[in-house]
Amino acid sequence: MATRSIIDGFAFADDADVSLASAEIEKIKYIAGKMNMDNPRGVLAVYDKLITSGIFVTPVGYEYLRTLQGYLYKCKDIPDDAVKEIPVPVSYTRALNLRSEERDEKMSQQREARTLRKTFRNEYKISLIVNIILIIVVIAMFVITLRAENPNMINYRTAILNQYSEWEQELNEREAAIKQKELELEK
Repeated sequence: MATRSIIDGFAFADDADVSLASAEIEKIKYIAGKMNMDNPRGVLAVYDKLITSGIFVTPVGYEYLRTLQGYLYKCKDIPDDAVKEIPVPVSYTRALNLRSEERDEKMSQQREARTLRKTFRNEYKISLIVNIILIIVVIAMFVITLRAENPNMINYRTAILNQYSEWEQELNEREAAIKQKELELEK
């Protein structure tokens, strides 16, 4: 957004409007320098010409027209109905509605951003909980696998060595039993 500039007590938000207002100030100075304020009929003619030409479009110009209008209303030589109203080509309700729509749109965008953040937070929490549960399940699977009696890819070597050692022990016991029986039979 452009910087706000003040011209004749009015703050303009746009550089183009500042240029227009500055040009209107120059026109006002020129007209005021040429106009004879002692001649109300001449002032009325200039005022009418300014109204019909639409030369002023900023608040600075409208303020000057309003000053001339006030002067003409005070003059006893000029009837009030001879003084034209100042036409305002800008629809202030439309401008207000546009500003309101912009504000509503900005609020809607902020609301959507907040909703997205909340959704992200909720999804993050759910994801974190699911990941923790999965880690616990994997750890439980490893514990079950390590404690299992059946050989699996984690404990197969230990299981096979244990089985062979059991067989060896069993064979040694049988052999000792056989030798003992032989000794008993020899006696």
